This record gives sequence, C-alpha cells and structure tokens, in this order.
Amino acid sequence: MKKILLISVGIVTLFITGCQDFLVEDNKSNVVADKYYLTESGYATLFSSCYSTLRDVYGGEPYLFCAGTDMYEEGRSEQPEGISEYRNLLSEDSYVKSFFSDCYQAIQMCNTGLYYNELTEEVSGLEQMKGELRFLRANYYFLLVQSFGGVSIVTDMISEPVTAFDRPSAADVYTFIIDELKESLALVPETQTQFGRVTKRAVRHLLSKVYLTRGYQSYAEADDFSNAASFAEAAINGQGLDLSFEEVFSPGNEQNPEVIFSIQYDRVSMLDPKQDGNMQSAFFGPYYGGEGASEKYPYRSSRLVSTKYVFDLFNENDSRWEASFMTVYYDKYYDYYDKDPESLDALYYYVLPWAFDDTTSWRNENIEHRAEALIWRYGDIWWAGPLGIVGVSVPTVRKFDDPSSDFGTSSSTRDIFLARLGETYLIAAEAYFKMDDNIKAAAKINEVRKRAAKPGKESQMEITPSDVDIDLILDERARELIGEYHRWFDLARTGTLVERTKLYNREIRDWFNNGINPFEGIDGNLKLLRPIPQEAIDLNSGNYPQNPGYGS
Repeated sequence: MKKILLISVGIVTLFITGCQDFLVEDNKSNVVADKYYLTESGYATLFSSCYSTLRDVYGGEPYLFCAGTDMYEEGRSEQPEGISEYRNLLSEDSYVKSFFSDCYQAIQMCNTGLYYNELTEEVSGLEQMKGELRFLRANYYFLLVQSFGGVSIVTDMISEPVTAFDRPSAADVYTFIIDELKESLALVPETQTQFGRVTKRAVRHLLSKVYLTRGYQSYAEADDFSNAASFAEAAINGQGLDLSFEEVFSPGNEQNPEVIFSIQYDRVSMLDPKQDGNMQSAFFGPYYGGEGASEKYPYRSSRLVSTKYVFDLFNENDSRWEASFMTVYYDKYYDYYDKDPESLDALYYYVLPWAFDDTTSWRNENIEHRAEALIWRYGDIWWAGPLGIVGVSVPTVRKFDDPSSDFGTSSSTRDIFLARLGETYLIAAEAYFKMDDNIKAAAKINEVRKRAAKPGKESQMEITPSDVDIDLILDERARELIGEYHRWFDLARTGTLVERTKLYNREIRDWFNNGINPFEGIDGNLKLLRPIPQEAIDLNSGNYPQNPGYGS
C-alpha cells in the first residue's frame, strides 16, 4: 500500500490538466510547493487539480462501473475476464489495482488541498473551497467502500514514506463519509457561478445515496432510509423533470438544469483533445464500417453492448428507446446529427416487436427495402439492413455521441454526468420503498416515467404502488441510466449481483449452466467485493486482511 498512497506532491498536483475556465493547467514544478501554494495563483492551481482527479478515476475504461452486470456484455472486443465474469478475478487484477490507486491518489490530492487551505491567507473563499474538497474526498471514499469494504482512512497530506496502514471497518468508513459530507454541506453554496463546482444540491444528492447504500448493510442505522429520502427530496427541491429525455443528453447541452454534478471536459483547457477526453462514448458507441477516420467519424469500440434484458425493458410508449439507442445508421454515422434525415438512405435500422407483427407485413410497408432487406431477430429486437452490409449486430447507445470529437479518436470531450435529477427521483423512490411507503415510491417513479412517456402516452406509463418492488426499481434505473456509471454499485447495494447476472448476463449464465459458480472464491466465500490489490497488502506492514473470496 505504500506505493499507492505515497505520492510526490510536487509532481501530482502540478501536472494535471484542468476543467473549463476554473481548471487551468499551470506547471510550476520549478517552484517550491510550500511557497507557491501559499499564493493566490498557486492555491488556485492546486484547487483545480483536485477537480481534475475526477478525470483520472472516471475518464478511462469504465469496466469497474459497468462490466459484469445484468446490463452489459462483451461487444466487439474481449472484456477483462476477471471484472466481467468474476471466476478469474484475482488480487493481482490490473484494473482493480489501477482503480484502487487512482482513488487514493485523488484522495491524497484532496488532502494536499485541504492542508494548504489551512495555511493559505491570500485567497478568498477558502471555507467554500474546503467544503468542495471534502465533498470530492468523500466521493472517492464512497467508491472505495462500495468496491472494497473497509479501507484505510487517510486524511493527512503524506510527504514522507508511510509503510503501515490498518484497515478500519466499512461501518467506520461510512461514518467518515457522512461526517465529511455534512461538513461540506455547511460550507458550500447553494449555487455556483462556475458550472461544475460542488453545490449544496450535489452534496444532498450524494448524501442521499450514501445513506441509501448504508441502509442495506448489517451495520445500518435505523434512520438511514428516511435520511436518504429526506436528502433526496432536498436535492429535488420541487424541481420537475421538465426537459425531454433526449434534451438532457443532446450534444452540447451538458450544462442543463437537470445536471447536479458532472466531470467537466473542455477542448480549450485540454493539452490534447484526442487523448485527454473520456471513453464513455467510445465504449458504448458503435463500431461500424471501418476504423473511424476512414469513414469520417470518431472511432468507437462498441466494447460494452446491452444485454437482451435491456432491450426487453422497453415498450412502444417509452421515448427513452429512441433517445438512448441509435436505431438508424447512415453511411457516415454523424450524418444523423448533421444532415436532414429525409435526404439520407439508412444502412441499418432497428425496430422493436410492437412496430410490426411479422417480416412480411414489414416488407410490404417498407417498399424501398422490401426486396433487398436482410431481416433477423435478436431476442425481441428486429434488425433490418441491405444485403451484403456487415457491421454492428445490435443497437448501440447514442446518449453520449460526440459529433465534435476528432475523427479517428476514441476520446470524447463531452462531460460525464455523475449526478442528475432523474436519478435523484429514483433514489428517493428506492428509499421510500425500503421504508414500506410504496405510495410515495410509486409517485417518484411515475415522475420519471411521465417524462419518458411519448406524447399522449403518459397514463400508459404509470405504475401503481402494488407494482413497486426491488426488481421494478432496478428495471427503471436500467431504462433511465443506460451507460451511466452506476450499475455495478446498484446491484452490489441491493444484494442482487449474483441473482441478476446469473439471469441476464450471457457469459455468467453460461458458467452457471456448466455447473460452476463464477462468484465462488478459492476460500469458498463469494466474491461480492473487489479484491484488495496484492501489492497494497504486500507493501503494508499494518493489519490489512484480504477480502472474502480471494484467500488470505
């Protein structure tokens, strides 16, 4: 653990690019940190670098957030087997190690920011900044405790080698997170002039999720679910879901009123937009007809494709189907955004079973494709396209499409939404359900479904209190949050990881069908948490036991 937590402050805090106008890179590596960070410009650089750590944790390959769940399975490229199928998930896993390390490096950056916050005198707004840094630090600890259980709580800036860390309980970590967020709530403002900085609403949203998650645990407090509901209601604060679902995710509309907290990306502030952006669009976007640049659109890997379970969630009344998935493909993919669709010929398009009863009637109604169309079925999805065309086989997520990104690159400069109002409603619904108040739970879910309804179909989208159970809540979260970085944590929180992946994930189901439980570890325990990286254990002289399922 020494190598992971021991960080050279002078390097880490000075070589991270910033986000938009309040996060600007400033390389001052030739200046002594103690002097530089006491100045107004120096502390501003350090503060912005703390926000930039969000990119390090969330901006790369999203396997730990999404793979190995009921919603996503292997697409064009192989997934890391340990993360996606669990059976060979070992303590040496490189993805787990990177995630663990990135979170602690981000925490150490925040610790450094908080250390100099107490010493700096020239900067205005220091108390507010302190609240923002404590929010960021709490968010990283929340990622860690959900993924690994109890982890070391480090709050000091480390400038000299430390070789021994003990491992407190997960209950202790949750207590720390909640205390941090309450301190943050008292310090940050209701609104910020710079979009992307922490507000009270962002803190309330995260507090609601922390309380909700702890409420499922054996060490839960009696009022966790009621606290989750209260903080979610405070974050909602009477705001309705007034934008259409497509408007929320429309390219260029990332700073809309429903975004509570997001990771900022901006071409102007990035050294290399082709490399320094995020991979959300690349992983869920389409691979079709070439390697990106040759077909005049950014490369997309289509590595995480939706399972049949996801497609089967939708019906003809739900606008989120077309808003979430690219159902029509053109010769140049981004012609969808840039040109009049009436002037273009579709190469592919997808329709669900409510669109036609059989292929014969479909051919008769679509004369231009009647003779030459190849039609086949994937679960409840019908696929249609001209004969001879080879490409993607199932609809891909388009919520994160970035028409402005450079040709041939997998890097997107669109923001990553970490918290938005639609999810806040669903957090409140889940909390009310756990409080046995299905009337309020249904009301919150219906607000989400009403916005998702096609015009005139609002009543058909309504559910009743008797419909509410954990499966309905998870199904609704799946429809609303496709491709967003929540699903592994949703299943881990609700204790449904094994059950739902066995039911809906093809690779994991195949293991079970062959008589093998891929979650069963070498010590007979289930792998319900990620393994503590072996290097962190080997380098630590303190008491730091491994998680169940991974041996001693």
